[in-house]
Amino acid sequence: MADQRTLAIVATAAALTLAAPGLRAAPPPAGVLLATQPRPALRPFDALDVSGRAAFPRSVYEAARLQTAFDIFDIRYSSSGAGGSTVPGVLIRPKSSGGRRWPAIVYNRGGTGDSGRIDDPAVAEMYLLAKAGFVVIASDYRFHGALSKRDEWGGLDVEDVMSLFPLLRADRTVDANRLFMVGASRGGTMAYLALKHGAPVKAVAVIAAPTDLEALGKYRPELVNGDDGYDGWARVWPDYAHRSAEQYRERSPIYWAERITVPVLMLHAKEDTLVPVDQALTMAAALEVAGRRYYVQLYLNDGHLLPRHRDERNKLIVEWFTSGGVR
Repeated sequence: MADQRTLAIVATAAALTLAAPGLRAAPPPAGVLLATQPRPALRPFDALDVSGRAAFPRSVYEAARLQTAFDIFDIRYSSSGAGGSTVPGVLIRPKSSGGRRWPAIVYNRGGTGDSGRIDDPAVAEMYLLAKAGFVVIASDYRFHGALSKRDEWGGLDVEDVMSLFPLLRADRTVDANRLFMVGASRGGTMAYLALKHGAPVKAVAVIAAPTDLEALGKYRPELVNGDDGYDGWARVWPDYAHRSAEQYRERSPIYWAERITVPVLMLHAKEDTLVPVDQALTMAAALEVAGRRYYVQLYLNDGHLLPRHRDERNKLIVEWFTSGGVR
């Protein structure tokens, strides 16, 4: 059955348009849920590609695929910036709220452009957090398809994250006083940027988060110079030739750690080859100088996003949120 609240919102938007014939309808305010539909069932484990099968034990993924306690929706919602935009995302919430409001997690995915979009393994990751007692929502950001190569990595995509918060406040199953945020890889940078912009969360957990983009660009020059799938920061960021230092500082939380005012849990593999562990250690040092609350957990013998320590990683995240950032 269609989500009745969504139908009401769409009907209202249509009525406003019809009330002013001949006028171009103003875009809806940020954070309006425009469309909701059940997400197709996750593919069987054997249908995943090599990276998907490597990311999960079969039993863990299949349990997520076959679960029946939560509804999983593909959503479209309004976001602000540059005249507004309609952005896709995913929402996971309990089929029955049990007569209570649930805490919620904003989950920021990693990747660039079309690489890293929310796929079945990403939904399985979100479900594992949901089953610990949370509504979970994620933006797929606006830079995909025709816009994929122009991913701003800390520009209008931050608006896509911030626009999730009014959407959550309007959800009757969500306790708006208990909002949290998780960022995976690039999504960790997004989490820090959202905090800089005033995200109303109680605590944050980041996994393999870039925190010094200039250093990361030197380590991975394809992010700066581009490749077949991405134009690169040097072509995407405004006036990079003259303002690169400014652009790096604006997007790198090591330079504004004092603006991180909620507890931050940092999880990282020592052998991470995509985002070196120094990115976490440098951020920890910056938070220490700023007098902020944080905790760093490093892991041996694991890869990017810590798939071999998934259970322990998620347990720490849930404990961090339920304790209010106390270890």
